[in-house]
Amino acid sequence: MRAFFLAFAAAFACAAGAAPLADQPRSYPFKDQQGDDAVAKLPWIVGGQAGVAERINAYVYDAFLHTLPSADAKAIGGMIDPGTMSIESNGISPVNGGRMARVSLQLSACGAHCGDSNFDYYFDVSNGRMVEALDVVTTDAKARLLPKARKARSVTMQKHIAELRKRFKKGKDKSDAEDQLILYENCLDNEEQATAGDFGHLGIRDNRLVLRSMSCGSYSVRSIDELGDFEYVLKGDEMRPYLNPYGRKLMLGEGDAPAPLVGKSAQLYKGTINGNLAVTLFIGDSGLSASPSPQAHYYYDKHRKQIELTVQRQGAQLTLTERDNDGKPSGVMTLKVSGARLTGEWRSGAKRMPVELAAY
Repeated sequence: MRAFFLAFAAAFACAAGAAPLADQPRSYPFKDQQGDDAVAKLPWIVGGQAGVAERINAYVYDAFLHTLPSADAKAIGGMIDPGTMSIESNGISPVNGGRMARVSLQLSACGAHCGDSNFDYYFDVSNGRMVEALDVVTTDAKARLLPKARKARSVTMQKHIAELRKRFKKGKDKSDAEDQLILYENCLDNEEQATAGDFGHLGIRDNRLVLRSMSCGSYSVRSIDELGDFEYVLKGDEMRPYLNPYGRKLMLGEGDAPAPLVGKSAQLYKGTINGNLAVTLFIGDSGLSASPSPQAHYYYDKHRKQIELTVQRQGAQLTLTERDNDGKPSGVMTLKVSGARLTGEWRSGAKRMPVELAAY
């Protein structure tokens, strides 16, 4: 165990004289759902080689709070959702021999229902960029895993149905068992006819790949749904056939494949509009792939207010459109993709300004 943490510290430092990556949480005052004064403690990563901690903070604050990191406590506190009760940083932890790091937060909030949620974000410690399953698996990984996951889910339901029938015969919890039998038999029938809900999310959980599906029933039957969400989990050698070279390096410690110039799942770009307006652009996986649901937004760094964008891509050209409160186009960026760089122009009416951005 001691050897592991020594290796982790060395990997987190990554450069001679660099301090290991660490969390020094920052406190941000806000008003909770009852209007009472509260304090959110969000991660603030320090250490590591140059630029790594800054990138981690940028990705976390963008993903979690939809803003950019800032020492301005009042500004950050104002970005916290009114339904929030508390936010606690759970720090930064080593993953996969220190080649990756996990930054974790816990959120307590009330909307339609009150509850706690955990958020985990994974990073390549060599460059500070966010890593999700899409970055480390082959392009056909999910398609190849889906039949296996659905078969495993069917087996799980068959076993549970057999157990429920035993309970029903013995008269134990008979009413609930009967309702559960109807629920799972319908679900299994849909599974066998290939009409059951798909596995919607392939993700990373520390040293594993996890393909997850939602539960059989709706929220209204959650109280009798003993199986809940289903997960198909791969670890160790089980992952190898589905990992790309970069994934085998990060997840298994095999090979020395370099990180891609641009992340597939999430990529921040830094640069300027008109040469003097500092901006940060986020493009999700759908913005740089053939996905039909593009995701993008950007910030003027001075104001840190997220501006939503719709994305269209034709070959090496991206068209990013922002809209006003009435849904009408108010500005358009037309950008050429060239490796890790985006160049082009922003225009609104007759006004045109050059745009230069680089992957961050």
